[in-house]
Amino acid sequence: MLLRKILFKTVLHLLASVSLMFLIIIGGLFVMRQLSFQSTLAQADQLNKQGGISEMREVSLGGISQYIAIEGENRDNPVCLFLHGGPGLSLPYGISGRHQIETISSHCNVVYWDQRGAGKTFSDQKGDSDFTYEQLESDAKELIAYLREEFEQDKIYLVGYSWGSVLGLRLAKALPDQLAGYFGLSQVVNPKASERLLYEWLLEEFETTGHHHFITQLRQLGLPPYEKRSSQQAFQELLTQSNAYVKWNEGLPNVNVLQWFYQVFACPDLSIGEAYDTLFQASDKMLNQGNYWKQLQEVNLIEEIKQVQIPLYFVTGADDYICPVSLVEEFMNQVSSSEKELLVLEHSAHYFSVEDEVKMYDWMKGKIKGAHTNETSDEEQTVGDVISNLLQ
Repeated sequence: MLLRKILFKTVLHLLASVSLMFLIIIGGLFVMRQLSFQSTLAQADQLNKQGGISEMREVSLGGISQYIAIEGENRDNPVCLFLHGGPGLSLPYGISGRHQIETISSHCNVVYWDQRGAGKTFSDQKGDSDFTYEQLESDAKELIAYLREEFEQDKIYLVGYSWGSVLGLRLAKALPDQLAGYFGLSQVVNPKASERLLYEWLLEEFETTGHHHFITQLRQLGLPPYEKRSSQQAFQELLTQSNAYVKWNEGLPNVNVLQWFYQVFACPDLSIGEAYDTLFQASDKMLNQGNYWKQLQEVNLIEEIKQVQIPLYFVTGADDYICPVSLVEEFMNQVSSSEKELLVLEHSAHYFSVEDEVKMYDWMKGKIKGAHTNETSDEEQTVGDVISNLLQ
């Protein structure tokens, strides 16, 4: 009886200690979240006072409320709209990116958008993922028109990331009179061809790493594409066991994925529920229930797009096996454009390494600055020509 009481008290003390530790950790996280809120809002206030812009906005697109965040050091700079991937995962280029990630806001008014079915927009619409690609493209066109009017600019830049690059490249073709240029980051070209190449690479990868049980599972699935959802999910699970998304260096990933989690958790524009939806709910629901995901599987931009009338710039990781360099190069070789260029990042896979991100953003800034400088020079030359003609 005495032993039972001792054990009971010991268990109670243990539970109390664990509960106290849990409360301390949770409390610490919420304090850290609040401090981050204050820091972000202070930076935003300072930027706004200095003639820049930093704010989150609710805009009506396609008949529903959707959310964008804008960040830039000078309102007169070009506008650059980021189209996040997923589908349904607004990381890292959703509204949580404001003052959390360093992109190109020194040279552009950067616009992050939580698309229909993602992030804060997903939460606001109570988890609605039942929409089509056509609806999302219509939303994007409305947003482009809104931004052109808001910033009084004839043309803006688009940046499409991963699955967002399908939308981006199609818009680049459709709206040459409204867009100054397009950047495709981890550009999706032909998902079915990508999966076939990925399947062969996975076999080699698992053979090299000695994961023979994964090879067995792959051979049982057979070559993609897969008609059954269960087979597609099994393939995705095997994919997460590889280095297809992230390149490793000396046993450590060279992508700071934890920073993405912190980016969402520390975002002052997201409640705890919205942060949870952003990280876990939206993308999962999109992949398992959304019509949009099914439509994306049928994309073949090599066959679909032969000519684009604006500059095209692509960035891809040398070890990206989700969207292989070979397919991006095949697309570039057959498409006609006023300008096209490819930047291959040697230290990256599908997700860009920290060091390569700096190189990529500097490259993007250079392209935008060069185009903007040339445009200004042309305008000045035109004025000079007019004055010269009047004097003659």
